[in-house]
Amino acid sequence: MQVPVPFDLARTVRSHGWYDLAPWRWDGDRLRVGRPLLLASGRVVEAEAAPGPGGRGLVLRLAAEGRPGAAEAAEARALLRRCLSLDEDLEPLRRRLEALDPGRPEVPAVRRALVRGGGRLLRSPTVFEDAVKTLLTTNCSWALTRAMAARLVEALGRPAPGGGRAFPAAADMAREGERFYRETIRAGYRAPFLAALARAAASGEADLEGWRDPALPEPELARRIRALPGFGPYAAEHLLRLLGRHAGLALDAWNRSALARLRGRRRLPTDRALRRWYAPWGEWAGLAMWLEVTDGWHDAPGRPW
Repeated sequence: MQVPVPFDLARTVRSHGWYDLAPWRWDGDRLRVGRPLLLASGRVVEAEAAPGPGGRGLVLRLAAEGRPGAAEAAEARALLRRCLSLDEDLEPLRRRLEALDPGRPEVPAVRRALVRGGGRLLRSPTVFEDAVKTLLTTNCSWALTRAMAARLVEALGRPAPGGGRAFPAAADMAREGERFYRETIRAGYRAPFLAALARAAASGEADLEGWRDPALPEPELARRIRALPGFGPYAAEHLLRLLGRHAGLALDAWNRSALARLRGRRRLPTDRALRRWYAPWGEWAGLAMWLEVTDGWHDAPGRPW
């Protein structure tokens, strides 16, 4: 599988916390990333990607009950390309970087990321999964997010070869009501939001996959996301980022405090100040901020947050 140059698999997989959530698997020692994929045919395949011989491209390995057909293999390959953001064009970000004052505090981190093959964010195979997991990150610890995601996959995910489970489809989640999400998934106040999101996606009321359309104006896309129950400013901008729309900062308690520490501020900067810091990056403001705040992650073992 061809990749852009430069490209670093580890920097892409560990670009944010999704790799740590079920059903993803990441082997940092062997540089292998994998997960079960639910295909359009209803078949679940176990997919794994690793650097090719000599570090050229990626090798895709599939495991399934019965041999996957050519169309299914092509679909799995396309889904992994989407997950690794391999087709996102970062050239406009590079041009913006070169046009800015090199003395800006975030510029070295953005340059390091791009030179070393980073700048791409790990995504889910579907917008629905990204939306569900975004809800699971709101107002809680990362340990709770991990636990809720694991319970969701275990309870509703379709079985995969090797004993794992895929992330549940919207239709599978829509069959459950608020009580299930509150008592079995232990999602707390998120329970009605998860049930409503699943129903909207399964019925077609919310065409989440259609949100990938680059022709959809960002203000309109943001309006549609904010119309989903439970999606406030942080959740909406976080999902926009995973859709390749990087203007928003998706500010939360963690990145606010991390930025204060990085910039040597004794007090948390206001959101207005933070938006002013990154305004020169325009449509890339959120990604520039994220690359600065996660710059030290890739030299740290384990989960860096």
